Amino acid sequence: MNKKETRLVDTVCIKVGGSTLDAPGFLADFAASVAAISKDFFPVIVHGGGKDIGRQLDLLKKDYKFVEGMRVTDAETVSTVQMVLSGDVNKRIVNALQTAGINGLGISGVDCNFLSATRMTVKGQDIGFVGTVKRVDTRIIDLCAKNGIVPVVSPISRDKSGNIYNVNADLAASEIAKALHAGHLVFISDVAGVLVNGAVVRSIKTTDIEGLIADGHIKGGMIPKVRGARESVENGVAQVHICGWNGKETLGKELNLKTSSGTVVLA
Repeated sequence: MNKKETRLVDTVCIKVGGSTLDAPGFLADFAASVAAISKDFFPVIVHGGGKDIGRQLDLLKKDYKFVEGMRVTDAETVSTVQMVLSGDVNKRIVNALQTAGINGLGISGVDCNFLSATRMTVKGQDIGFVGTVKRVDTRIIDLCAKNGIVPVVSPISRDKSGNIYNVNADLAASEIAKALHAGHLVFISDVAGVLVNGAVVRSIKTTDIEGLIADGHIKGGMIPKVRGARESVENGVAQVHICGWNGKETLGKELNLKTSSGTVVLA
């Protein structure tokens, strides 16, 4: 990555999910794709790991459920989530970057109070130690930018009393992109983009999102993605992309509207 002073528009916040991370060969290709765009952009990677969490909870014979795409998380579960995300998944991504010649630093929202959270409710329902980001302290990201280091962020966060929260990675990526005034926010999904009647919609206006959710076109884990995208666009992020993974050239192509194949969320 170039060590020149990074302009805000050069920042690309990239969120990658657990389903994609599991694909054979993905990590090596992803690292190569990050290396390719690092010539022109400063990448900030935010990751989930839902499948890894699910497998670990199954091994522990721990039941769990989802409410509007958010995992209900009790005290025992949040400890497991932190172990999986901030430990195993985070370091797998960092290791892949290092192998591709990119200096990566694995952090979570807990480190340096990067992400300060409060407890989230969904339609008035308490879903446990699930948090929503209230404040982003960008100083640790600024240090990375100045020193040619790509930050890899686990969304696990804390509140001022030291409670640990499971924060949805899509929403965390949105808050980070807003705080950094990023030029781009890219959600890499296990589908090619936002699907309506089985086809990828090339662009969606922010005002159409809740209607598409209400009509059942957008559901499950895509709900926090598009809501995070809307919040980002409404708060200054220039472009938000939701796309599938198509090999090493994916990021370069998606950052160019002429070659992108996913969905772009527009104001």
